[in-house]
Parts: sequence; C-alpha cells; structure tokens
Amino acid sequence: MPNLSNLNLGKNLLPSIPEQLTDHTKIKVLDMRNNLLTTVSSVVRNWADKMQERHGMSLFLDGNAFMCNCDNLDLIRWINATKVNLDSHSYKCQLSNGTVTDTLTAYNSFSHLFADCKSTMWLTFASTLVSTCITIFLMLVLYSKRWKIAFSIYGVFQRFIEKKVRKRYKYDVYMSYAGDIIIWIKDVLIPRLEAEWGLTMCIRDRDFLVGESLLDTEAECIEQSRYIIFLITPEFKSSNDCVFELDKAKYEKVTKNLDKIIVITKDITITDIPLEFSLICNYAYFVQWPNDKRDLDTTWRRLRMLVTDGSVANRQVTL
Repeated sequence: MPNLSNLNLGKNLLPSIPEQLTDHTKIKVLDMRNNLLTTVSSVVRNWADKMQERHGMSLFLDGNAFMCNCDNLDLIRWINATKVNLDSHSYKCQLSNGTVTDTLTAYNSFSHLFADCKSTMWLTFASTLVSTCITIFLMLVLYSKRWKIAFSIYGVFQRFIEKKVRKRYKYDVYMSYAGDIIIWIKDVLIPRLEAEWGLTMCIRDRDFLVGESLLDTEAECIEQSRYIIFLITPEFKSSNDCVFELDKAKYEKVTKNLDKIIVITKDITITDIPLEFSLICNYAYFVQWPNDKRDLDTTWRRLRMLVTDGSVANRQVTL
C-alpha cells in the first residue's frame, strides 16, 4: 500500500507502534489511541517529524499507558517540542513510584521528578566505562600471553590425543635382574606391586615359556611393557642378558614405546652400576634400595609414584 495516507490502529492492544510503518512516506494521519503504548520509539518519532516537514502529520496517542520515567525522558521532551499535530500535549502517564500524572506536568517538573535519572545515567556510564576498561585490560593480557596460552591449549590437546591413542600394554612392569635376587623379587616386590598396587609384572623365571628363544621372548615382552625396572645387584654386572635388555629398553624409549626406565640398585651403590647405564642417565629414574628399614616407607612411596604416573621432581635420589 504505497499510497497509504490514513491509518487507524486504535483499540488493538498494541504495546508499541510498529516501526515497519516508517517505510511508508505518504501517511498523514496515524491513529494509535486506546492501545497499550508505554513509549514511542526514537525511530517512530524521527519518522513523524519528517512526515510533518514533508506534508503535515497527525498522530493520535490518547488513551495509552505511557510511563514517565528515566527511560522516557526524550519522549516527554518530544511531546512538548514536536511540530507534529498531536491530539494532546498532556497524556496520562505513570511515574516510577506508581503515581499517575501527565506528560505536561512531568515536563514542567522535569528537574524535580527526574533528579535521580542523572545519578542513574552516571552510574550506567561509570559501569560501562569500568567494564570497557576491564575488557581492554583482559584483552591486552591475553594478547601478551597469547603464545603461552596457545602452547598450553596445545599441550592439553596433545595429552588428550595421546590418552586416546595410548597403546594398550600387556604388562605394566618388565623386571630385568640376574642371579638369586628372584627370591627377593618374589618375597618383596611381587606382593607389593601386584597384590597391593594392582600392577601386572613380567618376570623371566615365572612368565617365560620353556623352549622358546630367550632373546626373542625378552624383546617381545619389553615391547609389551609400559615400564622396565632394572634391579641392579652385584650379580647383574656380569649378566649378558641384562645388557641385551638394556639395549632393547633404550630403543623402546627412544621410539616412545616405553614410558619409563627405572633403575633400582640393591646391595650396590649408584656409582658402582655398570658403565652402560651412563647412556640412559638423562631419562632413567634411579632409586637406591636402603639398608636401613626405617627408610623403606620413603622408598616405597617413590617407587609407587614412578609406576603409577606420579610426578617426580628429581630423577636421581639416594634413599
């Protein structure tokens, strides 16, 4: 309806004047009486002023529920200043405290009735300013730390992916040892690691099948183990099998198939361990088994941290 000039929308319970009407440029009379208007938007007011300048404009607003509050200050001023032909300059309106008055009275008592609006306005301005400053500050901090944040996110993502694709191991711990220390392993280590901590150990004298190649079985079991523990005793230094197991462990560690290499020294000091172990000192965890039983609790705690993903501050310690 491009030629629409008179429009009566009275008694329609409209809560606002549809802003779509501003697309019509030939309207001369708009009747909005007896609706539920609480305000007239700035878009509609500006449009009405333009229509008045172009060809004259009549706007009927009587019988609505206008609010005379801080949000409607511009409307109150506009009603008393516009050249649009209004049906009244004194529409009934309700103050914030519930008192009923009219727009003309509100306009004449402007500074008295709306004194608090300036405080509210400044409070809003201050809140906006503070929020803006905080936002800018946070953006600057984030920008200055952007690479650190990016690497942190990447690290979390990488750990998540690694956890998803982590290899399923047949054994938790592969034991490398020599000599009669197997008795100590059966009496001391197995009850603690398997029975109490719930780990699965691979022990040559217990788990290897008779008749199969020893070296092939050792290599396969190390590949299927998450950790390897070298139990170094005086007999260990003369064992050729243990040297092979060390070479295999180094390979599996470099290829990231083996999580940890743990070296336990018993009845021998760390300084007396075979020279070959110096090649893994940068990524192996060394634990010296104590002779004093009073130090055993500390040793067990450290060993448990190592085989249950606990964090360790120092790789080498004497207990």
